[in-house]
Amino acid sequence: MRAGTPGLAISTFLFALLALMVALPLVYSPGTFVGLDGTAGVMDHRWSAGQFVYALGDMFCHQQAERSFMLNGSQTAFCARDVGLITGSASGLLLTSRYAGKPPFTERKTMYAGFALIFVMAAEWAAGALLSYDLDVLRFVAGIVGGLGISMAVQNMASEPWKGEGES
Repeated sequence: MRAGTPGLAISTFLFALLALMVALPLVYSPGTFVGLDGTAGVMDHRWSAGQFVYALGDMFCHQQAERSFMLNGSQTAFCARDVGLITGSASGLLLTSRYAGKPPFTERKTMYAGFALIFVMAAEWAAGALLSYDLDVLRFVAGIVGGLGISMAVQNMASEPWKGEGES
């Protein structure tokens, strides 16, 4: 198994999740998925097997309508920041998979850089909580930045067993 294989597997899963997040609101009649507000970590609604992406969103996201994207009159299964986080993580893991096991992903400074990007997302969250602004695009971009940070940290950890692979 190559060093980049775990990252590619996670990336594939995340891109499939993103595709389903876009497809489900388009497959169902307009306005099917509205008023999903709830509490993260609590299953607030009953979902059919075909709506498992919304069940994941129900469990892992607050799903506030004003912080979610709307497609076909329905809100997405995850909020804008989470969609950005998934997008950034999937893209980052895909883009860095060929470099896993090689510098810079075998060095600790890459993990620290990843944590710095995650901190940018956390700082945006804190600023939003303090200033009470409502900018989905900013949340989405901050999520992408945080997702890229997560992918750097994951690639660094996944590279650990393959340190020095491909170096000459």
